Amino acid sequence: MAELVDVDVESVNVHGDGVARLGRSLIAVPFTIPGERVRVRVERLRAGAVSAALVDVLAPSAHRVNPRCRHFGLRAEGGRTCGGCSWQHIAYPRQLELKTDLVTRLVREKVSSAPAARPMLAATPLDAPWGYRNKVHFAVDRKGPGALVMGHYARFSRRLIDVAECPVHDERGNALAFALRDACEWADTHEVKSIAVRSGQTTSETMATIVVSSETDKRIRAASRRAMAGQPAPTSLHVNIHPRGDALIFGERTRHVAGPERLREDLGGASFLVSPTSFFQTNVRAAQMLLQQVLASIPMGAAVLDLYAGAGLFALPLAARGHEVVAVEENRGAVADGVASLRLSRIPEARCRFLARPVEAALKSRDLSSQHFGAIVLDPPREGCQAPVLDRLLHGRAAKTIVYISCDPQSLARDLARITASGYEIRSMQPVDMFPHTPHVETVAVLDRRS
Repeated sequence: MAELVDVDVESVNVHGDGVARLGRSLIAVPFTIPGERVRVRVERLRAGAVSAALVDVLAPSAHRVNPRCRHFGLRAEGGRTCGGCSWQHIAYPRQLELKTDLVTRLVREKVSSAPAARPMLAATPLDAPWGYRNKVHFAVDRKGPGALVMGHYARFSRRLIDVAECPVHDERGNALAFALRDACEWADTHEVKSIAVRSGQTTSETMATIVVSSETDKRIRAASRRAMAGQPAPTSLHVNIHPRGDALIFGERTRHVAGPERLREDLGGASFLVSPTSFFQTNVRAAQMLLQQVLASIPMGAAVLDLYAGAGLFALPLAARGHEVVAVEENRGAVADGVASLRLSRIPEARCRFLARPVEAALKSRDLSSQHFGAIVLDPPREGCQAPVLDRLLHGRAAKTIVYISCDPQSLARDLARITASGYEIRSMQPVDMFPHTPHVETVAVLDRRS
């Protein structure tokens, strides 16, 4: 049975929700800000769990602002809330402070000696934190004959919200995505699952990908021709075939339709060629900030082992600066992009060597176990490093410097506890805001081996 109660919001959790006390319990209340007094509707669930929904803000924070997007929050247009953003109601400078505090708090819960995180670096102006996503992605579904729904999923669901705008996307990407939707709608295709567009930040190139459940639909070919003949038109176009019903964005096969096969970005003295389905940082300006932090943290002349290297975001600029780098990445598509980028950047191949293997397997090989590295770069997926990986890195001839790039402060805290327990100390933690209006935060942690 639901009841209305008034509570004080004390902090935020990793999902970005405000946290308040209700008796001896903590409850999460979306769309609130620490320091606010709010009225919530509370429902007692099974096993003692409590669900709380915001009803009214009784004493608003001085940091509360009006959301820019019509699809955000409790008062979203049509009552259908997009799950892409969770903090558009918070003034942007306060968002940066909340994320910085979150990193410090979570890491110090595991490593009491950890320094406070440095003030967050923002890749957008403080008064205009919009249009930062260079990779645009919309899910697509049908709502009737010839009509397509294109948008984002509601929070914690697979319910698609039809959107008319997305102000966090690059404007060129939005324009192309809606043009592709219109082309697919005109062709009356039944196969489209999603549309992805990458807009170059350091170049004028745009790369569009239509994700379909089958490549046998002739209407897709008609839609592709219409898209390339229209205005705006992408620099290049691909069709990705994804027949499965999983949550992955792309399937295993991609057909090149028109234009260059890869998009070019220039960062840190290197040129990168990005395939349509390869991972490359969504916010290129923030990626540049991450790269600057990594470059500044690696001792000059040190041989570098770059683990979970992707397409070489850190490996190539380090090699361009003169370091000898071994880059380990299990995704062969990303490695192919990295090798192509290496050649385009005219970096000697002997200075940057890619190993297309899982990290744990590579570390067991004689090739790496016999080589000493002065610095290690770790950029693991959201769940962090596997324990066997850290065990191998931290014993024997361990590196003097470890640079850990994290997209999840909880897994960062866990892994930093393991690393510091093995003879390292945290020199610094620098958060970078990759995704404004969300609680997500990237952190570059630098650790030095104790004498």
